[in-house]
Amino acid sequence: MGVSSPELMAEAFIARFNEGDLEGLISLYEPDAVFTFDGEQKAVGLEQIRAAVQGFLETGMKLRGTYAHVFVADDSALCRLAWEMLEPEGWIKSDGVSAEVLRRGNDGLWRFKIDDASGGRRDPKVD
Repeated sequence: MGVSSPELMAEAFIARFNEGDLEGLISLYEPDAVFTFDGEQKAVGLEQIRAAVQGFLETGMKLRGTYAHVFVADDSALCRLAWEMLEPEGWIKSDGVSAEVLRRGNDGLWRFKIDDASGGRRDPKVD
């Protein structure tokens, strides 16, 4: 699967997340994509991403958010999603800003290449 425009990725991701559609979420990633929620642990490839995302879906929480920025250059896009994770009762459990890299495939559809769920707000590590 994928989306026809990078601006549509947030809506597609949030809809599939809130529906609990694991396979629909996975279809939004390239086969060798990278996903991280915390910048420490990372999932590489669809099987690892599936395992990582499944845990979020099993919580019953819902997601809402909108793109703060979408920058497109040829077949690449850099996106930042301001998101909130909601408890089943509607309370905000957590929030963040993602840092995402999308790529347009040969089929013309856009998919995640890198999905760093909290990378847009996380403090950088200084050695």
